[in-house]
Amino acid sequence: MSTSQNKPYYKVISLFIKSVILFFSFYYIYDKLNQAPMVFYFPTLFSIDIIIYVFAIILLMFLNWSLEAFKWKLLIAPLEKINFSASIKGVLAGVTISIFTPNRVGEFAGRVFFLNQADKIQATILSLIGSLAQLLVTIIAGVFAFYMLEKKYYDFFQIEQFISVNTLFLIFVLLIIGLSILTYVVYVKQKSSEKIKKYIYTFKLHSRKNLKVVLNLSILRYIVFSIQYYFALKLFGINGGIVIVYSLIAITFFVTSVIPTFALTEIAVRVGVAIYFFSTIYTSQAPILAASLFLWMVNLAIPALIGSAFVYKLKFFKE
Repeated sequence: MSTSQNKPYYKVISLFIKSVILFFSFYYIYDKLNQAPMVFYFPTLFSIDIIIYVFAIILLMFLNWSLEAFKWKLLIAPLEKINFSASIKGVLAGVTISIFTPNRVGEFAGRVFFLNQADKIQATILSLIGSLAQLLVTIIAGVFAFYMLEKKYYDFFQIEQFISVNTLFLIFVLLIIGLSILTYVVYVKQKSSEKIKKYIYTFKLHSRKNLKVVLNLSILRYIVFSIQYYFALKLFGINGGIVIVYSLIAITFFVTSVIPTFALTEIAVRVGVAIYFFSTIYTSQAPILAASLFLWMVNLAIPALIGSAFVYKLKFFKE
């Protein structure tokens, strides 16, 4: 059977996949919001303060995903030139898909299948580079924040009785060095087919200058959603020293980024980690829960709903 004869079947399959994606996305968001306890209260702020914080958090959400769209536009440029509009649509479609997938691994799909000409595997690798840059920033900030809290406020998490913070820091440095050496060996010594070499070569499509821009955009994104988190905590009446609060935010981001999660448990993990760390400075759990849930709604649920408008434009098969 020819490709032209298969075309109607591909359209039906593609439509089915898109419908399933939308169903699971909408159901997941509805289910999580329906299960959420009614903890959205603002005990210490005046109405004008609430409006300012909410407006700032939502505004920063748009800035956050705009930075990610600029990063994706830059990353995919060697394979396919896209404008900012196409980039932001692909990014938001990726949020729609990723919201119900483990550790949001489906995020790349919205971007990759929004493209017209680029090799899908190479595009996925470039998307991975962007994700790794963001993860690297999160890990470095989290480790630094942990180290600073343990040193500035001696044994902040009371772990010195088990292992010294210097030892933990040394283990982290050695782990990074070991992984770097392993990556170099695999990359340099790799003897494989031309097709595999083509995909390995994808890592060399960008100059160091471009990669620095990608890293800087990742740092800016990290700063943006750190400020968002700070505003969300203030919104629900959680106060504390700015150094301690931002350090706890960094550690919370770090832990939630490296812990494997499934769609059914993601919010529980996010909230549980936030409560665990912020309970060191704030005894009531309800405001911490409210801040975490509100941030999830703004940063993921709303973009996923917006991105659902672009899911039907995804191209799963060659036309």
